[in-house]
Amino acid sequence: MRIRGRDKVPALLEMAAPILVDAEQDMVLPAGWLTGYDRLCLEVGCGRGSFICQMADHAPNTLFVAFEKFLEIIARAAALATAQGLQNARFIRTDAAKAEMVLPLHAFHVIYLNFSDPWPRRRNDIKRLTHQRYLQIYKKLLTADGWLEFKTDNATFFEWSVGSFQKAGWSVQAIDTNVSNTAPPGEEMSAKYAQTEYERRFRALGIPIRHLRAVPATLSGTEPPTH
Repeated sequence: MRIRGRDKVPALLEMAAPILVDAEQDMVLPAGWLTGYDRLCLEVGCGRGSFICQMADHAPNTLFVAFEKFLEIIARAAALATAQGLQNARFIRTDAAKAEMVLPLHAFHVIYLNFSDPWPRRRNDIKRLTHQRYLQIYKKLLTADGWLEFKTDNATFFEWSVGSFQKAGWSVQAIDTNVSNTAPPGEEMSAKYAQTEYERRFRALGIPIRHLRAVPATLSGTEPPTH
């Protein structure tokens, strides 16, 4: 992946140091780093942080944690949160495959997967963040009443992911293959309707946005809230 602005990374890292941990260097999170909030939510693959910053700004009593494997990208995301004065956002540079080694288990109420890389070639299926190997990790991170939300513009990836959830024993409780550009009253800042610049670009091209909500089989008896 070609990433621009590498020369700015040291300054961004310094700026965002209190809310950013490079788990590739140190797998141990600072003491108390994830405590003091009513709820914890996790975004896997946060990009430049627009989504997680929107969510954190809207829900100050919830702690939002974001993963991204590229240091240059997550440095920008953490710096954005710092510039916006968000106290309830944390950023961790690591691969999703290592999540259960870095994060506390059964601690997260919601996990978000937003516009993940679809890895279109069949031999790359295992790299998709909705592959069964990742779903097993997410299951270990969710609370007893937790759930996962997945959103993408890629129809093929979405259909494959629905099958992956089902094969992994998850219950897909809600599917929307054309998410409205206008949120229902009161849901403007729900994860389903919160839009990043990336999503707005797809919408401008007329590409439907797809969304699903799912829970692991052991949790499927619990109906999650609509937000």
